[in-house]
Amino acid sequence: MSSREAQAGPTSSARDQLGERFASGLRVRGRYRVISEIGTGAFGTVCLGEDESTGHRVAIRFLPRNFAATPQASQTVLRMGRSIIAASSSHPAIARVLEFGELDAGRPFTVTEFVEGHRLSEVMSSRAPLEIPAALQIALELGGAVETLHNMGFIHGAISPRNVVVLEDGRVKLLDGELAGLRDLRELDGLVSSEPPAEYLAPEQIQKALITEKTDIYAFGLILHEVLSGAPPFQGPTRDAIFAKHLRDAPVPIHRRRDGVPASVSRAVTLALYKQPEARPLMGDVLNLLWTGAHGPAPRRRRAAIVAGGAAALAAAAIVAVVWGVLALRPPAGSAPAQPTARPTIEAVPATPATLAPPPLGARVPEVSVAPTPKPSAPVTRAPSAAPTAAVAPPTRTPAVTPPAPTPVPPAPAAAVAPPAPTPVPPAPAAKSPSAVATSPARPAPPEAARPTVPVTPRAERREPPQTPPASAPKPAPSSDREDSTAAIDWLLKARGQ
Repeated sequence: MSSREAQAGPTSSARDQLGERFASGLRVRGRYRVISEIGTGAFGTVCLGEDESTGHRVAIRFLPRNFAATPQASQTVLRMGRSIIAASSSHPAIARVLEFGELDAGRPFTVTEFVEGHRLSEVMSSRAPLEIPAALQIALELGGAVETLHNMGFIHGAISPRNVVVLEDGRVKLLDGELAGLRDLRELDGLVSSEPPAEYLAPEQIQKALITEKTDIYAFGLILHEVLSGAPPFQGPTRDAIFAKHLRDAPVPIHRRRDGVPASVSRAVTLALYKQPEARPLMGDVLNLLWTGAHGPAPRRRRAAIVAGGAAALAAAAIVAVVWGVLALRPPAGSAPAQPTARPTIEAVPATPATLAPPPLGARVPEVSVAPTPKPSAPVTRAPSAAPTAAVAPPTRTPAVTPPAPTPVPPAPAAAVAPPAPTPVPPAPAAKSPSAVATSPARPAPPEAARPTVPVTPRAERREPPQTPPASAPKPAPSSDREDSTAAIDWLLKARGQ
């Protein structure tokens, strides 16, 4: 409620019509104290009050007395109260609803914030239009409040300059939000009878048709036309004459009544005042047109620059992504040479049986796996006599060492075991001639339990990469391997003959 109406108080005719008064000092719910009456209307009496718990001024509305005689109507009002309170708190241009309650006699009441300012009807009483920026500012704030109610599922149903208060700082407040959704309830038929101003009624209200959110759009268009031109679009000597213009006449475009009105604003007024409710736009569309008129569209050059800049940024991002992907797929510099060295150790295992000499009768071939990193502890402790046999070699070469070349190295005869890596094996002393080997006493094959078998699985070979032999170690000649094999065969034949 406005401060001027609070000082003036209710009219005598309204008090006589209701036949009731609310004495000053009356307490409601032990919290709100009545100070004075503000006004009386179809939806009860409004009083200026004080919230004794906070000291703030409030507006207390006592709904008509016949609500107490209709419990269904009273319960409907209280049931909708919580939703209305939430909706009023969702936009600053709506007068905030604080409480819905019921007196001891079953009469419902509402409590809202007390708004101090001037009603828009008082501001427009001089019939002078507002400045276009000020008018558009009021329209944008009022339209935002109405759109919030629509989004929450409520219809105000009584938007007029009398229910809009202009504050001292230029902001606006929409009143009677506590009655949103109550005017079209069937439970209230016959309980409330009101005659709103004819200048702000929609055609469907005049024809007693269904009220929708498009009804609020029409009333908003009437107010927008008035603040821009200084007068409502439809006027007449009587209510019936005004009703006829609402139903038949088309409003004069606002830009013809006043120069300087943006085209988008004039179009918003024309669309909002369509006679058919389904032809009117939504409040969001109307607000978009008003915003364009108040702030103007973005210049074409600026929009073109924004589009070009966005395209350049996308192209640069794509190039960076491609380059990053190529660099991520490229292998490291030191990883490529290590691949060939691992292949000979895996392929050397199946080639071992082809180079072994035939074993003596009754003896099994010892299982020896050629690998660069076997542990020689087991063969040294169990069969030390087999070590000199593995060291037999021509005087011109060093003991067998697995070379890094891709060609697999044939193993030495008998129980030959590769030297441990990575420690290089020192050169062996002068090797014996083949004749000496042939005349040496034959030793029986070691028993199966003492077999110096050290199997090395490929999995262990993959875990530990092979060590690169010293650069000074020469490659063994193929011819010497053949001589070793021949000497071993001769030795075996002589052993059988003895």
